[in-house]
Amino acid sequence: MSAAEQIPAPLRYGASQSQARVVRNTIMPQGVSTGGPGSIVRFVLPERSIVDLRSLSLYYTYTISGMVNTGAEDFSNAQIPASYKHWKSVRFYVSGAAASGSHNQHYDQIYHALVCASGSEDWVNSRLNNNYLELLDSTELASQPGATSKSAYITCDDFLGLPNSKNYCIDTSLYGSVHMEVQFNDNNQLKISRRTQTDGAALASINASFENIKLKVDTVTSISPLYVSLLAERISGSDAPIRVPFQDIRTIVASNTGSNRITVNSMCVDALMVCPFSADPNSNVSFAHNALESNNARYRFNSGRNEGNANQTRFSCVVGSEVFPRQPIEQASELADVTTNSIYGNSARSTNLLYRTMTTGGAPTSSSRLAYLSQNCVALQRFSLLTEGWSEGVLTGLNTAGQSVDFVVNTQNFGSHLLIAALCTSCLVFDPKTSAVQVES
Repeated sequence: MSAAEQIPAPLRYGASQSQARVVRNTIMPQGVSTGGPGSIVRFVLPERSIVDLRSLSLYYTYTISGMVNTGAEDFSNAQIPASYKHWKSVRFYVSGAAASGSHNQHYDQIYHALVCASGSEDWVNSRLNNNYLELLDSTELASQPGATSKSAYITCDDFLGLPNSKNYCIDTSLYGSVHMEVQFNDNNQLKISRRTQTDGAALASINASFENIKLKVDTVTSISPLYVSLLAERISGSDAPIRVPFQDIRTIVASNTGSNRITVNSMCVDALMVCPFSADPNSNVSFAHNALESNNARYRFNSGRNEGNANQTRFSCVVGSEVFPRQPIEQASELADVTTNSIYGNSARSTNLLYRTMTTGGAPTSSSRLAYLSQNCVALQRFSLLTEGWSEGVLTGLNTAGQSVDFVVNTQNFGSHLLIAALCTSCLVFDPKTSAVQVES
């Protein structure tokens, strides 16, 4: 008997004719809607609804204040960054359990690294309301700001940590409440330029803030009786748990000791990403007297190598007795190929920004192969022949079998600090026998 035949006769016509519709919901935050560095905002998604998580969008007014506008030879300026840089962490909780984001306090840097490794200039130009144009043009930093503050109405509508493209809708009547929590970044998110006739430290502090934040999301209305019937049949007809795979990322930033490690316990580690820094990414550079300089160390992945000494690098990842790649990298430029191959399979259609100069001292940005070594050095080693588990729902990455496993990054002449990220898949699990919901990380 088909599923449709199990629907009572009076409902069959309605089931065959019904259509799913969506309605846009505006959700106000719990507690504060305005804040600055470190502020945490929490949203409760619609309950007893089918929520389209692809449609999540944050809207808020973003303000930079404290700039100096005293003269052409004595000013400080800052640029409104891309909207993903505004957030230090983005977490999703389902029925009180952390589905994703709880082990990632470097959300902005991870997102930026993924943009460098997989984004195209056309994609950047398409994100108008997200201010992604900041990645391609920093010329405004070379002149006076025109005022001591600047504001823009910002959209942030693409988030790491969501379920895959096949299971983007979640039924909160089945899984329970879904909360989204975002934490505003510190002022290191800002790209700042200064030209000073006096000591740069004496200039007013530049600060970023947001106000009147709200969340919008689509929910499904006019739910077909066929969906209700199929869901009831699935729950009652099988004891097998229902799983929804989420993207999850575990991160650390540490001084480069030559042998750094991140400890992971996961049913699926899809890839390991490593980004070097030439200085502490959380520190501010000092500005020279009467010189135009820019501070953006947090997003400058600098290996410390150039064309002349790139072959003095050594890089490998060790997991248990396995070494990735099999032969350690001894030429920093080769890491660009490893990253491109991990994402695109060395396809000629790859359109990443690894060679895009993204930091400036007020001069126009440009594209250069050497930019990979000094500014966009992203090393991404995948562990699966297929794509990420969260994307396809097929968990083929490394399984630590319930044990905490060290992922060791061995390097030589590869930056003073490292951002190390394990790209994982966690599963939201509904048990039909007990109606319990848990997260398998």
